[in-house]
This record gives sequence, structure tokens and C-alpha cells, in this order.
Amino acid sequence: MQKPILVGGLGLALFLAILGHWQVSVFDLGEWLFWGAIAWGGVMLWQKKQPPQPRDNPKNPLKKADVDQAIATAQTWVNALQQEAPDQDFSNFQQILTDLSQEFQQDHFNIVITGGRGVGKTTLLKQCQDRKLAHCTFQETPPLFTDLAAYDQQAQNQVFAADLVIFLVTGDLMASQWQLLNHWHHARQKILLAFNKQDQYQPEQRELILNQLRHHCQTAIAPSHILPIAAAPQVVKVKKIQADGTTIEHFEQPAPDLDHLHVQLKTLLDNPEIQQQLRWSTIWRTARLTQHNAKAALNQYRRTKALPILEKYQWLAAGTTFANPVAALDLLATAAVTGQMIMDLGAIYHQRLSFGQAQAIATALGKQMIQLGLVELSTQAVGGVLKTNAITYIAGGTIQGVSAAYLTHIAGLSLIQYFQEQLPQTQNEPLNFEKLGHILKTVFEQNQRSQFFGNFVKGTWQRLSPQTTG
Repeated sequence: MQKPILVGGLGLALFLAILGHWQVSVFDLGEWLFWGAIAWGGVMLWQKKQPPQPRDNPKNPLKKADVDQAIATAQTWVNALQQEAPDQDFSNFQQILTDLSQEFQQDHFNIVITGGRGVGKTTLLKQCQDRKLAHCTFQETPPLFTDLAAYDQQAQNQVFAADLVIFLVTGDLMASQWQLLNHWHHARQKILLAFNKQDQYQPEQRELILNQLRHHCQTAIAPSHILPIAAAPQVVKVKKIQADGTTIEHFEQPAPDLDHLHVQLKTLLDNPEIQQQLRWSTIWRTARLTQHNAKAALNQYRRTKALPILEKYQWLAAGTTFANPVAALDLLATAAVTGQMIMDLGAIYHQRLSFGQAQAIATALGKQMIQLGLVELSTQAVGGVLKTNAITYIAGGTIQGVSAAYLTHIAGLSLIQYFQEQLPQTQNEPLNFEKLGHILKTVFEQNQRSQFFGNFVKGTWQRLSPQTTG
């Protein structure tokens, strides 16, 4: 009685299987009776639509309300995580959000210098520290665009925690550099792009590269924030002609050319409105990052609980389909399994689904699988893996059972991924079936290309094989 969709659907499928010689009429009757049983056993809940969330535009200045909303949203995820996993310690998330309230009063700014290998980060850091710009601390990140994931992650964390970033290049941008800059721009990071080692180019080349940088970055970085510098100019040979006509040659070390950079830094940091935006942007990013990390921890915790449920229903789908000789009733039995699985997964993700909603989702998933050709592709792929077996009734039933288990598994993974993107509190918002269809197709294609598919098919066949079951 606690699982009316599953019990009623499978019971009805078993009853109708006895009357298998009436396949066409029975399927029509069975479909009406099945969904009628759902309607009889279910209670419809009021649907409460949530207002759409406005999409953030990094070109618009932040408001205090935006920052407060980011903190409040992060707090919602942290609260949900602490409530669902009280036996685990997530106090670090709460401490970060508590400390953010003090950041509004800070008058000190953290500036990081970053870039790839050999662009002059360490030299520029020393030059900036020697000039001692008031109310500023300069730091250098590990090099970006390396094969060391830990270094890249550490650099990214420093950039997101900084109030302002100086990104160094020694020429025109590569695609990977532009993608990273554009990502930081959408994260509301203030960026100064410094063209370092410009003394190594001829004057006309310098101007050309500088114009290219400003053209390529115009959507993310203001032209006035793209600056030519030379943190450690190359030594130059100087010839001096004496009074007697002889020539003396010696080498001189030119002074660093950082005037453009320091003028821009001073202009930014002396403007109260810009100071406020820098401070608010850092708080906003920290809140969003805390939200992301808390959401990831909560989703991982829920996923750990959801996967055993998914596995239970995929084997149930395999067994009922394998045992049922009527093809039309396979769909009915699978729909019953899928419907009950949707109810159970929704409960884990606090998506309060009525029986009517579970019916709609199960029907929509079935239609989308057929429209996308996933049923046929799955059956063909399963048959290909099991082609060494004799084509008998048992082999045919095995293929149908394995395919039903696999499609149930894919449907469950798609629902888990969809639910993970919802807000943590209980929701009654109708599912976006178009979005769910895209997720379904992506999950199917990813699993078809992985080693998981072959292992899944062989493992399911062994469970259904008469040699294994005796």
C-alpha cells in the first residue's frame, strides 16, 4: 500500500499477461485500468510555481540587494546540507558565510598577479611590492595552463578570492586564455590585462599586438584596462663617442616600465564607487562559490542514497520484462516500475510529486525514449553484446530484460541529474520536459560510449541467465 504505482501496475500486468491472447484489446484496457488505479490511489497536490530567477548580467553594477541575495541563497543550501546530513561536519561552509558579514567594512584590497609560465609574474610581484601601494596586498598565483591540475585549481581559487586580478601575457591571446578571461568576467572579476615584455618587440609590433588585445577583449575588459608594461626590460647596448673620436660601448639596465599599470591601479582604488564594487563583487563570488560547494556536497550525499534505489528498480524492470511474454505488457510493467522509481527518487530530492505527476513524468520519459530512438538503439546494442548467445525465446527475453534494465537505469540517472539542479527545498513546480529530454539524450549517449555499457549488459545477462539462476 506504500507503493501503489508499483504494486498496482505489476499486479495488473501479471493479470493481463494471463489473458495474453487478447493482446491488442487487453493492452488498451490495461492502460486505462492502470492509470485509473493510479488516479484512485493518488492524491493530487496543489502546484505552486516559483518565479523565474533573473539572469545575472556582469555589465550591470552589483547592488547591495544582489549581494545579500547571494548570501541568502548560499545559506539555504548550507542549511539543507546540515539538515540532511547532521552526522557530518560542514561547519566550514557556515563559517565562511558568517565571516562575509564583516567583509562589507573592509578597506584593504587583495590583488593577485597571474598568467601562464614565463610571463614575468614573480618579477612584477617584486616591483609592485617595492612601490607599496596603500591599502593593497599583492600575491602571485601558480602558473596557469599547465598539466598540473592542483596548480590550476589553486590559481583559480586565488583569483576568485581576490578583489582585482592582473593577468599577464607576452603576446596576443590564445583561445584558452580568452575563455578563462571571459569566465572571470562573468564571475564579476575586475581584470587588468598587462602586455608584459613589450620591450622585446619593435614599436609597430607593440602597437599592433596592443590593438589586437583590445579588440579581442572588448566584450570583457575595457580598453583602458589593457596596458603595455615591461617589468624587467632587457639590457641595451649603449655607444658613447668620446671627444677624440673613439667609441666606448657598455650595457645599461633600463628602469621598469610600469607607469601605465600603477596609474590605472591608483585610479581604480581611489574611486569610492569602484572600491565598493570591488568589495561587493568579492563577497558575491565567495557566496556563490560557497553555494556551489554546498550544493555539490548535498547532491553527492543524495546521490549516494539514490543509486541503491535506482539499482533496485532496474533489476525489477529486468525481471518483470524477462518473465512477461506479452510485448505490449512489457511497456505496462516498465511504466509501473518507472513511475514508482520517480516517486522514490523525488522523495530523496525533496521534490514532492503526486501520483499524477509521476504518471506524467513516466509517460513523457517513455515517449521521449521512443522519439529519440533510444529503445531501438538500446535493444540493438544489447543484442550486439549478447550476439554470441543462441537466438531462442530465452535469449530474446534476456535481451528485452537487459534493455528494460538499462533504459530504467538511464531514466533514473537523468532524473537524478535533473533534480540536482533544482532548489534544495521542497518544490511543486512542474518538470521542464524539454530540459529533461536534453538530459536524457546526453546521459544515454555518454553511457553508450563508456565501458559501463558493456559491463552493465554482461552483468544483467548473468543475473537473468538460467545457468546463474538455476
